[in-house]
Amino acid sequence: MMKLRYSMAAFALLAGLTAPVQAQKIIGAVGAVIDVSGPGDPGGSIVDTFNQNGLSVTYVSGVTDFDPYIAGSPSHTIIYSGFEWFGNSGTTTAVVTYDLGSVFTIDRLALWNEEFSGIGLLDVLGSVDGVTFGLLGAGFTPTNNPPVGDYLADVFALSATAVRYVRLDMSECPQPGGGGYVSCSIGEVAFRTVNGAVPEPATWAMLVGGFALAGAAMRTRARRVQFG
Repeated sequence: MMKLRYSMAAFALLAGLTAPVQAQKIIGAVGAVIDVSGPGDPGGSIVDTFNQNGLSVTYVSGVTDFDPYIAGSPSHTIIYSGFEWFGNSGTTTAVVTYDLGSVFTIDRLALWNEEFSGIGLLDVLGSVDGVTFGLLGAGFTPTNNPPVGDYLADVFALSATAVRYVRLDMSECPQPGGGGYVSCSIGEVAFRTVNGAVPEPATWAMLVGGFALAGAAMRTRARRVQFG
């Protein structure tokens, strides 16, 4: 009976460690690198695309539920300086890589497509190590927001993948009907998690230990049944 309780406790530990902890939460990046078309117009910084400065309603990364937040129609200010990022003047493509800070499984991108230049066509790639990238989604056409007021987010479905780095490959900038400034530009980006952060190495060690504990307990019970 004691061995059985021991085995059940081990499986309970495994269940607790593997249960989703951040299902469908919204997360923001903790850093970004401009790979193409940088450093961009000096009036804005790439940091302004993930620090929530321009949003009408902010969120708590990893805590706020993604879908209800987006359903509330948070808008982004039309003001440029200190709130948006523009690539180098005269360029029609740009590439930006965002760092989420840890490995998360994500399946949605929220993009507030800047209204004056914006993005005409968008591909999204992801990576665990920041070196090897795989395609998460391609051929997205963000909303052509008119340059007359604050604008809402587009939400694009991605292939659910565990990544730390998310790369936006932008082209066909500026978007049709924009303000005429030739450049790619971003208002804000955020992402939706599926199951929260992937367990850290210490957690994996606990999982392996739990499996070993459960296996040992089951083998002990089997021997006791066999030999009486």
